[in-house]
Amino acid sequence: MATFTLTLDTRREKKNGTFPVVFRVSLKSKPLFIPTGISVKEKEFDYSNNLIRNSPDLNLELMKLDNLYRSRFYQFIINNPDIDNLKDLKEFILNKPTEKQTQMIDDFWRNEIELMKLNKRLGGATIYQQSINTISKEINLTIPFHRLTYKDIISLETKLYQRGMSTNGISVYLRTFRAICNKAIKMELVTLEWYPFRKFTIKKEKTSPRVLTKEELIKYFSLNIPINSPKYKYWWIGQLLFMCRGINLRDLLLLTESNLKGDRLIYKRAKTGKLYSIAITPELRAALEIFTPNETLLGLVNAEILNSPKKIMLLQQKVKTINKHLNHFGMVIGANEAITSYVFRYSYANLAKKLGYSKDIIAEALGHEYGNSVTGIYLEQFDMNVVDEMNEKIIKQVYKTLYNY
Repeated sequence: MATFTLTLDTRREKKNGTFPVVFRVSLKSKPLFIPTGISVKEKEFDYSNNLIRNSPDLNLELMKLDNLYRSRFYQFIINNPDIDNLKDLKEFILNKPTEKQTQMIDDFWRNEIELMKLNKRLGGATIYQQSINTISKEINLTIPFHRLTYKDIISLETKLYQRGMSTNGISVYLRTFRAICNKAIKMELVTLEWYPFRKFTIKKEKTSPRVLTKEELIKYFSLNIPINSPKYKYWWIGQLLFMCRGINLRDLLLLTESNLKGDRLIYKRAKTGKLYSIAITPELRAALEIFTPNETLLGLVNAEILNSPKKIMLLQQKVKTINKHLNHFGMVIGANEAITSYVFRYSYANLAKKLGYSKDIIAEALGHEYGNSVTGIYLEQFDMNVVDEMNEKIIKQVYKTLYNY
């Protein structure tokens, strides 16, 4: 049985005749005394009511400590039912950092990046790396988590704004930082009471996704790029991004022949682990045949890149190069929006919507969660046929000019 009581520690009388006011914790018949920093004479303490006589201010302070320490006490024994070491319990109640809890934020963050790389979460690792690179220039991260405060987060946000960063750009870095703090709490490096983001709101501005109109998509697909042009394969990559339902560019580059299963392209999204299954239409098959596979399906990422310790950086360079070419094609067709790999994803969704498809089916095609439970049950049974038919119809919309569909 566990008890938690306010009392006097009469074993330790001070020179002025006072005794420390303590919380007496009894756990498995073992006593533990938690100091409050308050001392009074024995005649001033009311044992029956566990109060200091005629001292409302001190009693209010003790009440606050009682609520805090009692909460930590029960939290600890719930999470550690077989606890025998009362020293660990005392340190937890007083929130004194243990050796485990003195791990530096910087070290912990970089360890998380390495774990992401090992788990092939390259996109997440890139964001975490970019975030720590930026944040470490503004505030000191070579401190234990318990020394990070709400004021530090406010200061960081202010400094990022002073650098001229956008609200949404700052939001990415702060959300990453928040995720690191949440992970530290789960790893019991700090307690939940410490959490500096509790009262902090991460701001975010709504942005309109850039999309190509149906007419612009037709112009893109209708470009006459010579087969011997160095831009030829980059033009086809844009078409693949669209025909594969707005596939992420890194996922596309890392596909291998093992992802081809009969008449379907099946792969896992690197960022979320969600499984995608795309019917290989005649148009998609023809596009894939343009490329010469090596270790990857398109042959644009080889073993040297895949095995390089700088794999993430090299993939980023590939993405940057491809987006540069896609933007060039956008200028050629006179698109109102600068074309990047993500534009094809948004454009796919926009065209599907204009064709009358529901948000739930579009969300399924893009790999998002859909909110309608009835539709969700329907899609669990028939999503392949429904999404395949939609994808085929969308592809024909941009190809009809070329092949008289």
